[in-house]
Amino acid sequence: MMENNSWTYYTLLGLSLLYPVAQSFEKRVFMHRKFKFIFPGLLITGAVYVLWDIWFTGAGIWGFNHNYTRDFYVLGLPFEELLFFLVVPYCCVFLYEVLRYFVKRFYYPGFSRIVIYIFLVLMIGSLPFVTDRIYTFTAMAFTSLMLILQLMQKTYNSWFSGFILTYLVSLIPFLVVNGVLTSIPVVWYNNAENLGIRIYTIPVEDFIYLMGLLLPTINIYQLLLRRFASPHLRSRIDLDTVSGF
Repeated sequence: MMENNSWTYYTLLGLSLLYPVAQSFEKRVFMHRKFKFIFPGLLITGAVYVLWDIWFTGAGIWGFNHNYTRDFYVLGLPFEELLFFLVVPYCCVFLYEVLRYFVKRFYYPGFSRIVIYIFLVLMIGSLPFVTDRIYTFTAMAFTSLMLILQLMQKTYNSWFSGFILTYLVSLIPFLVVNGVLTSIPVVWYNNAENLGIRIYTIPVEDFIYLMGLLLPTINIYQLLLRRFASPHLRSRIDLDTVSGF
């Protein structure tokens, strides 16, 4: 019976990726024209998160239920977990581009800057009180660094407004996917290393972790688009004008 369940993680990733891949060749979003700008961010950010994952799994901060993964592990991680760091960010970049197409001129630089400062005050201000909670501390510290980078790059004057909208909308599928992973559970957590606060069955730190995963992915994607996109592609995605998205 349990052997039948061992495709659970793969199935969840496949269902998550199905629609974004099917629509990647749709002419309004034309994601296929942007693959070479998307994948560097996926791979670079994914490499950092895989190292983080290896560390935490080895330390027993979280782990995986062998009944719901296949028997193929790489560096102590199920292969599905490695795919997670490609599938989820790609789906979110796809969502970013879809929202960019359908939500015109979503551009609020002042509000975006305030949002960054609010998150930084909350997270950096909390760090001294969570030094004994490794997951909480590292998630807040890493995401804070990514937000400081946005201030340095002044991305609130360009695409960060679109990132805020993308992040908020992505929480809907995130609640579904991560809800399944943590309720079965495919992934278990050592509550001694987090705050023990859960939304449904999802540790609150996962929401910070998600922001930290998406920020550098989209940041690298935007940098490559602005520098290397062809004039035709640049004109179609309005990179020569400041429009938020």
